[in-house]
Amino acid sequence: MDRRLMSDEDLIDVTGKKRPSAQAAWFERQFGLKPVQRADGRIILTWAAFEAMQAKRMGVAPPNAEERPRPELLPLSRKKAAA
Repeated sequence: MDRRLMSDEDLIDVTGKKRPSAQAAWFERQFGLKPVQRADGRIILTWAAFEAMQAKRMGVAPPNAEERPRPELLPLSRKKAAA
């Protein structure tokens, strides 16, 4: 698994877009997710994550990458302070 981050040039090659906002929009259209971005808007993505997204999209994700049911999330209740 390649944990190396995609460079700015890599992102331009993959998306065909130069601006980070256009790259983010491309990822949203292609994969249905908003990528993590730095404060300046540049995308932070590893090659391994990109390859996993491609595999899932093509339906060839490895068996251990199957989606599992998400556990039920319960809100934390706060006890009201006695006045």
